[in-house]
Amino acid sequence: RQIMIVIFKYLLIDESTRGLSSWLLCHSEVINAPKEGYEKYLLSALGTDFPAYSPHHAENVLNEIKRLERGEIAAYTWEGDGFVHIMTPTTVTFEHSIFGECPEWPLWSCTLAQYKAALQGWRKFIDMPQSIETELIVELPESNP
Repeated sequence: RQIMIVIFKYLLIDESTRGLSSWLLCHSEVINAPKEGYEKYLLSALGTDFPAYSPHHAENVLNEIKRLERGEIAAYTWEGDGFVHIMTPTTVTFEHSIFGECPEWPLWSCTLAQYKAALQGWRKFIDMPQSIETELIVELPESNP
């Protein structure tokens, strides 16, 4: 069995050869994904909808996930800049915020447990030092929606 993981890290973008400053770029990737879409949807959504300068957005959604898990609410929707996150107690479905459902951006889903693990990891990562040495590996739970 292959374990699905998300790796969060910084990449150094060296622009010194072009006379510009070098800078760090936040990078994430999924290893051993059981289906396509984890990077296109889940990881893109983390970066666009939960920016590092607004950690309270991730905290708010994580609190709503707790309410879903306890059965206090039947569904929750988070409208981010990139995606609409439609959550139920078992599944999170992503719809593109601008284009909606279309051939280039069909609806895509993962389990709530996978979404929660990725979001918790992202939230932890953005609090870590911004350094080329900083890396966080998060294991995503098995199962497909």
